[in-house]
This record gives sequence, structure tokens and C-alpha cells, in this order.
Amino acid sequence: MRLNSRSMFLVFSALALGLMSPLPVAAAETGATGAVVHFTTSDGVRIEGQVFQSAADAPQARGGLLFVHEPNRSRRDWAYLADKLSRQGFTSLIFDLRGHGGSLMRGDEELDREIFMDEDFAAMQKDVAAAADFLRAQPGVSENGIQLAGSDLGGSVALLHAVGDPSIRAALLLSPGLGYDNLNTMGQALQLGQRPLAMVFSVEDSYSKKSTEILTRERGDLPTHVEMLYGMGHGAKMLSRAPELEVFMVRWFLGRIFAEDGRPPGEVYKPESVEKGVSDFDVEAEKARREQAA
Repeated sequence: MRLNSRSMFLVFSALALGLMSPLPVAAAETGATGAVVHFTTSDGVRIEGQVFQSAADAPQARGGLLFVHEPNRSRRDWAYLADKLSRQGFTSLIFDLRGHGGSLMRGDEELDREIFMDEDFAAMQKDVAAAADFLRAQPGVSENGIQLAGSDLGGSVALLHAVGDPSIRAALLLSPGLGYDNLNTMGQALQLGQRPLAMVFSVEDSYSKKSTEILTRERGDLPTHVEMLYGMGHGAKMLSRAPELEVFMVRWFLGRIFAEDGRPPGEVYKPESVEKGVSDFDVEAEKARREQAA
């Protein structure tokens, strides 16, 4: 079967696997968009984020969306999408990983990402866990569960958290990798089980391309969606370069990914391989199609 992003769609029924947690300690103030919030990780890092509550005129409450940024960037990468999806009924949380943006303090210690070691990057899983706890405590989220999205290393820590958190009902990874900052994700895609997983990469990004192939093979017949872009770069930057990526992500979160030709999920999502390279594709024709769609 060939990888074809125009026809690889599936409708997923929502899994209401919400799990209540105690309300985390948090302070909130009015931000420019959303509400600025603070919560503390299990190892004492004060995390800063923004929560976008489900809009009052949204068609229905759809649960939570948790966005994880990549290293050397910030929660701002996800602000536009989080705000937009709040109008669709999602309660969205964006936050700065430790050592980034407004998440710089652990007690009296100032965190400097420039000197982070492997263990500091691995500890970012605690940031995601604290963020998920905070989001779960928001109105309407625990009943409908949480969907996770992350880019680069943010996708790795999102996937690792999702494996052990049953309230996470789906995950989406931009530019996934098997070992960003030595954080090993081998075997984790399989551990996600029947919960849907989407992965997006740009074809010239050879590391993410190979990582996506391996993670896809690990999934076997489990519900997995692969989107391949062309010349769009890496991570969240792809959102500003490929308008169709935003459309895809909104559809994914809404559960409106479907098979246009009626094929079942196991036949739609599984590319035979994504390692064959661009020679198997008419790149110029694909670029022209995407420009016309945009």
C-alpha cells in the first residue's frame, strides 16, 4: 500500500477515559489570550502556561488538548491553534517546558536549558504529567479525556507520558524521533495500544522520516496515521509553512478523519514503507496541488 495523505482518513470514536486527579496548586491571572496559569511538578519546578477554556458558544464539550513544544522554543508555538480549538469545544493547555519561557525556577534554583544534561530532558516528562493533572481538573475535561500533541522532543515526552496515562485518548507527533536528546522512544508506540497515533514529517527531514517508519512498523495493525509533507521543514515551523497541516490537525482532534473510499483503518493507515525517498513521488506535482489547496 502506498502512502497517500489525500486518502488517509479515519473516523475515531471518542474514548471517555477521564481520570480525576486532585486539583494542582496553581495561580492564575489574565493573559493577552487565554489565562496565564502556574503549577508545580513533582520535583518542584514552577511551570507557566496558558489555558484556553472551551468557548461558551462551542457546539459541545470535547475534552482537553495538551500541547508540548520542542526545545529552544516555547508555548507560543501552539497559542494560535489552542485558541482556535477552544472555539470548537476543547479546553486547551499550552505551557513552557522547564528551562524555557516562564518555567525557569525550581525553588530558588534558576534553570538554564543551555547546560541541560540527558537527565534534565528526561525530567520533562514530569512537566507533561503536571500539565495533564492541571488540565484534567478543568471543567468538562475528565469526562471526555485528553488528546496530546508534541513536536520534536516535545513529541517524545508526550508519547512517553501517554503510554502510562489512561486519560490520554490519542496522540499526535510532529517530526517524531527515536532518540532526541537521548530520550529513547523505541517500543513506546506499540505500548500506546489501541489509542490512535498520528505522525507528521517532511520528506527531506531524514531523521524524522526514518523514525516515523520505525514507529509505524512497531504499531502493527493498531490505528496509526502518517502524514508526509514536502519541503516544510521541521517541528512546529511546519504549521506556518503548510496551511493544510493545521486543517489536518483540527480534523484529527475533532475525530473527523475518515476513509473516503470506505476502507477500514488497518488498510488506510499503514504505508508499506516511508524509506523509499522522494524518487517514488512526483514532488513538483504534489507541491502544485498543495499550493492550489492553500
